[in-house]
Amino acid sequence: MPEKRVSDEISVVAGLAAGVSNYARSRGIDIAPICKALDIDPAIFSSLTERISLDRFSRLLETCALISGDDAFGLQCASTFPAGASGAFGYGLISAPTVRAFLRFLQDHVYYATNNSNFTMVTDATQVTLSWSFAPVIAKRDQYVDLSLAVLVQRLRDILGDRINQIEIGLERPKPNNIQLFKERMTRRVSFSQPIHTMRLPVSLLDVVNPNADERLFELMNLQCRMLRPETSADATHFIDQVKRYMQMRLSDAELSLGEIAPYFNLSERSFQRRLAELGTNLNEIKDAIRKNAGFKLLVESDLPVSDISYRLGYSTPGAFSRSVSRWFGATPTDIRKKHAHHSAG
Repeated sequence: MPEKRVSDEISVVAGLAAGVSNYARSRGIDIAPICKALDIDPAIFSSLTERISLDRFSRLLETCALISGDDAFGLQCASTFPAGASGAFGYGLISAPTVRAFLRFLQDHVYYATNNSNFTMVTDATQVTLSWSFAPVIAKRDQYVDLSLAVLVQRLRDILGDRINQIEIGLERPKPNNIQLFKERMTRRVSFSQPIHTMRLPVSLLDVVNPNADERLFELMNLQCRMLRPETSADATHFIDQVKRYMQMRLSDAELSLGEIAPYFNLSERSFQRRLAELGTNLNEIKDAIRKNAGFKLLVESDLPVSDISYRLGYSTPGAFSRSVSRWFGATPTDIRKKHAHHSAG
């Protein structure tokens, strides 16, 4: 049984895994032993409220993709995903009155459902641009991104029909073997190897009315999602865990400052520092510890170049990251990868 990791604090709605077992079975894969090895209970996949470790769920999808030899495994799972399986989040998207309301609901609640980071939505005179990423500590997440985005696009397609092809999507993942499948399941305008995930919609689509709109249900799901958000506790025993979780999601922000973090916790900078001091730590120590954990994980569990890892962790240069690695482990990034080479395929 895998030991609990810092990355397990990052969770997503368990219902996002609905459909994985069915598609895996169609490919001759029994996910039960994989789930057991990852300490995942498949029974929660049908829950509307349970949550699952994003790291472990991503590992499940990546393992299935490897076994099946299908680099579009996550995308294919989306085709067997039952509408509304993600609970209040899913039903909110299904019942949104218009595309504009759909996007506003997405902006308000996507973090609760999918635990992405750095989500932004910018509207100008011609288009709406959404951009987002995921916590740097999640080493391999391509299949998860394919699955979650394909499900989202399915809900938009229910509203827009063929007009879905007016949308442009950019993915961080490398170009897949079957690009045509992505064009069919997402949009004809899809590109790969992008610096961050993006979706662009013409503003002319914002007022398109949803044929399945249910304003009362939409408002109820909006309220439900707000109620289901993990609360920010004032309890000192939980405070440091919340700071760590916040830092994990924002590691790639090199300029992340005390002045930006403290207001998130509804505290002044001085009060924030005092709370951490009472727990025997400070912001720099927390950030360094998370970088150490994430740096080791990315070195041994991913094939990312050292320069990419340093960027993910918010370092200004690869050299700065390498110096930290030497301080933490008494070895270079290359030495660590050689020593733990057998982990890289896991």
